[in-house]
Amino acid sequence: MSRSNLIRWGGLAALVGSVIGILYFPFHATAYFATQDGAASLDAPWVAAWAEPFARVFDPLLTFAPPGQVYITFGKFAILVVFGYLAGAVALHSLQGAHAGRLEKWGFRVLLLGTVLGTVGAFGEYYTPYLEFSFVALGTPGFFLLMFGSLLFGIGTLRARMTPPLGGWLLTIGGFPGIVVMTVLVGHLSGGLLLLDFAWVMLGYALWRQRGGPAERSPRVR
Repeated sequence: MSRSNLIRWGGLAALVGSVIGILYFPFHATAYFATQDGAASLDAPWVAAWAEPFARVFDPLLTFAPPGQVYITFGKFAILVVFGYLAGAVALHSLQGAHAGRLEKWGFRVLLLGTVLGTVGAFGEYYTPYLEFSFVALGTPGFFLLMFGSLLFGIGTLRARMTPPLGGWLLTIGGFPGIVVMTVLVGHLSGGLLLLDFAWVMLGYALWRQRGGPAERSPRVR
């Protein structure tokens, strides 16, 4: 695959994965709240304010099986979201790496490792019987690396000035502290990724729009 095609198709994968992340998260989170482990999350009034009305409106989609099975079913979409981040990071680094500084390169390495672990962890959590092991051994370290890798890579992306600035800002704050803040507000990690989802929607679209030529070789002019 040529570099231009890598950038464009990686951007499309990031765009599609992030749209899936935005759409699936309320179902995954609400399914978790219906389980024994997740019920306590509804004690937070700001979580109950959105989750309880959502559960009433989409009741048929959340009660087709026991709560744990519903949670696992919606969790299967998580691998597409994290894989989209992985593809987007590779594509964006391929576009801007030659014009970015050392911070972008280190951020990319940390983010790459985090998304690889997150992808493998999501597979282990929702496609194998080893949910708890995969979450602790792969998913948790993967998301910590994803948080800090996105922060560094986002700053490097802003400095490179080759994509929309808002996408770079969302990538920067969406990692840390964005994941922490959004997880507290929404009540579940799938919602904690919302800022990153919106970041990769913007960045993925910008990458998909690449057509080669000067846009790939020189920083974007404001």
